Amino acid sequence: MITKRQVVIWLVAALGGTTLLAAALIWQQRKETRWSIFMVGDPHLGAQLFFEGKNGCAHCHSVNGVGAKLAPDLGYTQTPQASLNQLVSAMWNHAPRMWERMQAEKIAYPDLRNQEMTHLFAFLYTARYLDERGDEENGQRLFRAKGCAKCHTVGGEGGAVGPDLSSLKGVDTPIRWTEAMWNHAPAMEKGLERLQMSWPHFQGREMNDLLAYVRANCGGQRRETELLPASPDRGRKIFQSKSCIECHAIHGKGGHVGPDLGASTAPVTLVQFAGLMWNHSPAMSRTAEGRSVARPAFEGQEIADLLAYLASLNYFDPAGSAVAGQTLFGERGCGACHGGQAEGAHDGPALRGHGRPVTAITLATALWQHGPKMYQRARERGRAWPTLNESDVGDVVAFLNAAP
Repeated sequence: MITKRQVVIWLVAALGGTTLLAAALIWQQRKETRWSIFMVGDPHLGAQLFFEGKNGCAHCHSVNGVGAKLAPDLGYTQTPQASLNQLVSAMWNHAPRMWERMQAEKIAYPDLRNQEMTHLFAFLYTARYLDERGDEENGQRLFRAKGCAKCHTVGGEGGAVGPDLSSLKGVDTPIRWTEAMWNHAPAMEKGLERLQMSWPHFQGREMNDLLAYVRANCGGQRRETELLPASPDRGRKIFQSKSCIECHAIHGKGGHVGPDLGASTAPVTLVQFAGLMWNHSPAMSRTAEGRSVARPAFEGQEIADLLAYLASLNYFDPAGSAVAGQTLFGERGCGACHGGQAEGAHDGPALRGHGRPVTAITLATALWQHGPKMYQRARERGRAWPTLNESDVGDVVAFLNAAP
């Protein structure tokens, strides 16, 4: 007899990686703290769910070559859809096929629980590092051009002043890389001063490219799973105890020496955040010394918790244009059911003004919960299912978050 759990697992396998985006942000009701998307999940439990039984996700998908080959590999070896918005748009565009397949297979539409999906998403995150891949060849050029090769060796190339990055375990993962770059910066400052070299800066996705080069030459075992699940609540306490709040505010509360990290609209990845920390490290060191504040160092799970806290504040969410989103909302026909201003209409509920933030994940969750009915209603009225481009997601989300 097929149990409800087996049906859930089979369905997850059928939907693949896009369905995993239905993992909505977990809300801690008493404290009203919004948790981060992937970092609160346990990748070990996610792996068990992914590979469990003949009807698990691995029945159709593989992760980094482990599993079946009936559907795309969801690991880092094949990531044509790397960013969160790409996955959400892919989920949206292919949803009708998923629902039709479910109907043909006579599979009941299950109520997927947030906790299970969060574990699965954490597992996939540590397996493929969404939106973190870079250009390996450009990373090698940067390694030389930025002066890294004067002190460090990667793949047999470089100097011997600093450690061989190829031999370091775990630094090829985003969270560990962020920790290593921050903790290493003070020693690097002194070393460059002795060598009379200027401090290297990284722009855009250059830090992602550098990590891609290191990752390609790093033979150590990945250790990101040791850092999850992370705790935004612990991260908030670390933000205070490490004196980050002395210089940085969160939504106006805290110091104003550095930028308010709760009000950021910059679309950054974890690795790009490491680049920002690196770029400002000398200035932050001088400021800390001038204010008689110890420059913090991170160890163990501290940096994961801190990043989880910042992620819970939307710090890593891509920004979009509310004006462009409103235009797209009308062009894609969404207003026909939900009203021109998403204020609600006869065929669909209001999508704005609920007092809760909308993200790419909550958009995917809404699709998961209400999509089949939306699709059926569109077919009854002779309307085509609207498609979304990757760039559309951020704009639509920005529009739905704008005040009515």
